[in-house]
Amino acid sequence: MLQKAFNHHAQDLLSRLGLRLSEEGQEGETLQEGAPLQGVCERHGAFALSVQDDQGVMRYRPNVCPVCRAERLSAQLMCSAAIPRRHQDCRFETFEARTEAQKAVLAACQDYAEGFRKRTSQSACLILSGNPGTGKNHLATAIARVALEAGLSVVQTTPREMVLQIRETWGRGQSDSDSRRSERGIIDGFASADLLILDEVGKQFGGKGDEVHFFEVINRRYLDMKPTVVLSNETVENIEAYLGAAAFDRLCENGMLLRLDWQSYRRGRN
Repeated sequence: MLQKAFNHHAQDLLSRLGLRLSEEGQEGETLQEGAPLQGVCERHGAFALSVQDDQGVMRYRPNVCPVCRAERLSAQLMCSAAIPRRHQDCRFETFEARTEAQKAVLAACQDYAEGFRKRTSQSACLILSGNPGTGKNHLATAIARVALEAGLSVVQTTPREMVLQIRETWGRGQSDSDSRRSERGIIDGFASADLLILDEVGKQFGGKGDEVHFFEVINRRYLDMKPTVVLSNETVENIEAYLGAAAFDRLCENGMLLRLDWQSYRRGRN
């Protein structure tokens, strides 16, 4: 049942994003007499090729491993969300939590993600702050995965990328027919995602003038009650200074700050 629900949500979201996952066969065709009842996947073993509908009729299912299919759907959704390839396989189950602090942060992120699964998230924002290599992107991707599997849209970006996309529109004339590439269209794209993940917040770029763009996106999301996840190596004070007091204040309402104060996973344990 969970697999079926995920496939439905994923296909619907991919359709809205203009993407499509091709499959062999047409699901729902009546199963012919003598047709094979099982397929075999080299990775995941046997799987059923038929399912009984509400009228008791046996229906054909595509000869495609449902686990492999879900993995491809998940990969496409991760790409559509602009999740970097290095992090696309990150899950809560693969997060290494050995210390009490790591376990507490993991549990808090799992609770936060559960709000997307149950559709109870009330625009609560989350800030993951800590040294490089402490697992911020791993946890953010795990949260994004839960949101995507719930049929929600996710976009990950950096403040630098956001500003660059906006600046690229400044040389366009009013006759540009692609409204999505206008300044308003770029801002709408970031503001309308069900979940926005802002990575590398605090990395020096541009100047104070960029605060207006950060504020416009974050304020729109605040008014529409859409959650934002912020990832940063900086202190809370520096994050506020970078985004601007007004934007940061909106992140704080019903928000949660988690500090990842441990050694970088990239450097090993020694």
